[in-house]
Amino acid sequence: MGYIKQLSDNLIKQIAAGEVIERPASVVKELVENSIDAGATKIEIEIERSGRYIKVSDNGMGIDPDDINLLFARHATSKIKRFEDLWNINSLGFRGEALASISAVSKIKCKSKHINQEYGFEITYEDTKLTKKTSSVSIGTVFEVNDLFYNLPARQKFLKSESTESGHILDIILSEAISRPKIAFKLQNNKNIQLQTTGSGNLKEVIAEVLGNDLRDKLISVSAKNDFLTLEGFISALEIYRSDRKSNLIFINGRPVKCPIILKAINSAFEGLLPASKYPVVVLNLKFQSKFVDVNVHPAKKEVRYTHPNDVYSLILKSIQESVSNHYKEIYKEKSDYNLEKLEKLVQSPKTSSNVNPGISQAAFDFYNPVSTSDSQEVIIHKDQKTKLVESIAFSVNNLKCKLIYSDIPIANMTKIGNKTIFEVGSLFDDNLQVVFSGEIIGNEDFQRDFFNSISDLARNIYDSYVSSMPLIQNKIITNTNIEDENCIANPSNLKRKKLPKQLLYEVWERDNWTCVYCGKQLLDPLSVKTAIQFASSAFTKYINEEGKEVTNHLLQEHSASYDHYLPVSKLPQFNFESENLFACCFGCNRKKLNSMELNTWLPERRNNWNKPLEIAGLSFSSPLKFEQLINLKQ
Repeated sequence: MGYIKQLSDNLIKQIAAGEVIERPASVVKELVENSIDAGATKIEIEIERSGRYIKVSDNGMGIDPDDINLLFARHATSKIKRFEDLWNINSLGFRGEALASISAVSKIKCKSKHINQEYGFEITYEDTKLTKKTSSVSIGTVFEVNDLFYNLPARQKFLKSESTESGHILDIILSEAISRPKIAFKLQNNKNIQLQTTGSGNLKEVIAEVLGNDLRDKLISVSAKNDFLTLEGFISALEIYRSDRKSNLIFINGRPVKCPIILKAINSAFEGLLPASKYPVVVLNLKFQSKFVDVNVHPAKKEVRYTHPNDVYSLILKSIQESVSNHYKEIYKEKSDYNLEKLEKLVQSPKTSSNVNPGISQAAFDFYNPVSTSDSQEVIIHKDQKTKLVESIAFSVNNLKCKLIYSDIPIANMTKIGNKTIFEVGSLFDDNLQVVFSGEIIGNEDFQRDFFNSISDLARNIYDSYVSSMPLIQNKIITNTNIEDENCIANPSNLKRKKLPKQLLYEVWERDNWTCVYCGKQLLDPLSVKTAIQFASSAFTKYINEEGKEVTNHLLQEHSASYDHYLPVSKLPQFNFESENLFACCFGCNRKKLNSMELNTWLPERRNNWNKPLEIAGLSFSSPLKFEQLINLKQ
């Protein structure tokens, strides 16, 4: 007599349910995704007793009565029909295991009315027994799952606390709500509303509703595409962050997934841009052509595989970097409007040092005297009246506005209406920096000519003031001063990146206290590291690099001193050897700054963390240049 026996269908279903239904949140996920596939625009979820009771209601198309007999059968589904459909999956469900697995470990009731039927039905399924009756129910479906894991005491025993299980369910609904902004979701836990969305279809609004109101005006749009993938979504501005990665939400063709490749790309894009142990809010939806992604990897459909993972990684990394860069370019290149109070402080102030702003001509103020009329307040020019406007108010829409922009196209727009001129004129200075004035003026030609001559002088003084307030290295790039090779300024591409002299590197490392300006890591002399590795030959570590490949490196190499540039050498090679443009960092942080970031969006933070020895790999470094073994001294 043999030992191998065929398992019963019920036991097979219970074993299979273990992979699909891990906890109450798994039930909620499967039922909600069925509602989404049914075309629902409103989904309500109710949970009680830590998820042992779950009710999911929707207004989708409903279940056809002819499908009842297969409703809880394994591998029965309406989503796919043949093998080729696995490479063209457009629904969330397709394996035909969810309802079979849920019914194997719970007592389940279903009420439904199909959109094409006059009456609905109610069925109950318990211990493989199905009962059916007609029911007066609205179009849609209601599933009630009771006594979850009643026939698996071991699984019940390992359920966590009510707050933990409820938290997992909340995470599921939060993710589904963001992936489907056109669907109104409502989650109740023990009759208390935990989450509710309006189904407005506005993704930014839904993100603010479920992830926090502080994101309402702090989201940066991300979009990109290649031959097989379209990426859309939002990331939080750098001043908004969270203490965990729960707000990194990734969707593949509308399906919530956890993908190490994508998470690695997000981490790489934000490295060095956020405080330590802080994480961005990220919502990304990746729309793949079906043949380039496989979602049929795991029964719970949590994992995916790509035919071109490196291209996926690169597209996400580059698009996030560019979006962050472009966002802060707008903020830091478009300066806020000058108001009269600001300008007045600069009037007639002689430039005595690099820290003192130059004077601004009095002439610009001599023309202005606000005159109130019955209809509106307009700017009237009186050439012979030298009255200075001293109210500390910003220039209104009808008055003078001033802003600084970067553009190589001179701005000169004027519209004359009788003796009124509506204008926007810019004075173009070095590095395509323009001081732009806009507003409207009333007066004859002589008045207007004198006015425009005066704001031209004022533009020069504002530019000089702006440049004088910059850091030394930023001042050089604007004014093109103190550069030995002027030919390199005109043609930066003529310069090739050259290796820095050792003396300059050691000056920078000493100046920055042998401490990484990014992560604060204690830095070691590269020559000392090379010698010390001989005494710690087993201290190696492994990690995945940006290309997704496993790399082996020595622990000491992670502390080896390196350097980075404030201004990227790839774009501004003339500043390669400027000490003000160099700072100390470790090898791991060497490429964390975005090449396209504007100057004022970040600043290196210099500090000194050598207040105690660095003990690593069995060695003790009393300074960046000296070390000894902690055990079995050999040096």
